[in-house]
Formats: sequence, C-alpha cells, structure tokens
Amino acid sequence: MKVLLIAHTPEPDRLCAQAALVSKWPEAWSEFKDRWNDATDLQHLHDALEKGHISVIEHAVFTFSLEGISRAASHQLVRHRIASYTQQSQRYVPLDDSSPFIIPDTVKMNDKASVLVTSNVAQQQALYETLLRMGIPPEDARFILPNATRTNLIMTMNARELLHFFALRCCERTQWELREVAWNMLELVKLWAPIIFSRGGPSCVQTGICPEGDLSCGKSDFMKKKAESLGNARDKR
Repeated sequence: MKVLLIAHTPEPDRLCAQAALVSKWPEAWSEFKDRWNDATDLQHLHDALEKGHISVIEHAVFTFSLEGISRAASHQLVRHRIASYTQQSQRYVPLDDSSPFIIPDTVKMNDKASVLVTSNVAQQQALYETLLRMGIPPEDARFILPNATRTNLIMTMNARELLHFFALRCCERTQWELREVAWNMLELVKLWAPIIFSRGGPSCVQTGICPEGDLSCGKSDFMKKKAESLGNARDKR
C-alpha cells in the first residue's frame, strides 16, 4: 500500500483563517490581505475551530493517490460521498499478473486458511484469464474477481470532510486496511495544515468521547498519544 498527498490548497491554514476573518470583519479580503501576519492572524482560525465554526475549513482541499489497496477497502472508501474519486478501471486495465490480490495478515498467519485463500484466488485469476481468451469482454469477465483485487485511485476531499473521515476511519474498529489508509492520510495533511488538523484522529481524539458504547476499544488515551505523535513538523514536507 502507498498513500501519497499529490496536491492541495496552498497554505491551507492561512486561507481558512482569512475566510474566518471575512465572516466577522467589515473589510473585504482585498483590503486586509497585504497587512496579514501569520504570527498573529492565524489565531482567527484557532478561534473559529474552538467555537465550532468549521465551515471555513471547507475552502482547503487535498488530493491523494491511494495505490495498491483492495477493492474491499475502496468499496468502503466511496461511502464518503462528499469527495471525488477516480478509480483504476477493470474494463481497460488488465489484472496485474505479478501481485493481483491483497491477502489479510490474519489469513497469512493461519496456514490452513492461507492455503485455501491462495488456492481460491488463483483459481479465480485463472478463470478470469480463461474467459478473456474465450472472447468474453473484460467488463463481463471481471464479475468473477474477488474483493481482494488490488486497485489504485485518486481521491479529493475538503478539510471538513477529512476530519469526518478521520473520526470514523482512524477508529480501532474500522477495517484494518482503511484504518491504515486514514492514519497515513492524517500524517500527510498535518504537515501542511497543522492548525486545521490539530485534533485530527478518531472520534475519541476529536471530541473526547467514544461513540461506540459497549463496543469501544478502551484505548482513547493511546489514540490521543498516537495522533499527537504525528506532530506538526513542517520541515518534513
């Protein structure tokens, strides 16, 4: 798996702080922009976030390349609807012969399960290739491919939706693959927007409350430390 931040709004914290200022100042952006001072004026963004005025962070947009994830993970990902997705086509892109499937570690660590799954996906790959040789169109042959099939996609989200995404998908109860994607994404965006994502992480980090009830993992303190450990080291960019 590879998670890359390939494009984003320039200086997202500054832009969103200026948006917050526009909402409460009589002056227009063009009138105050030349005297803007990050050292003091970024506080407007802190204030807006503290008061729950998070619509201002919708102006910041981030685009990621997610490479080598399973179709099982991508199907969960696209449930987040306030986003744009472009996914590798199974109609135009042949199945990768070298490493076409994602096998979970729980399967790999169980010898019997590993043999069964490896054999099964190999049979599905062989059947897929047989169908193609028989002249079955790729868009029809792909019907027999499993959720384990490896895929690539480009995804764009605004910062507000990203915080919602992190609240759900950084959680320990999220499927392991999508959780890994989410934590990698959070680490990347914190480098460029440390104020916006200062409280990024699962719900227990963002709100101090776990919404899972009896299903809670009980690791809220660990989650907070994990999120904080990502840091805001902009020199890593």
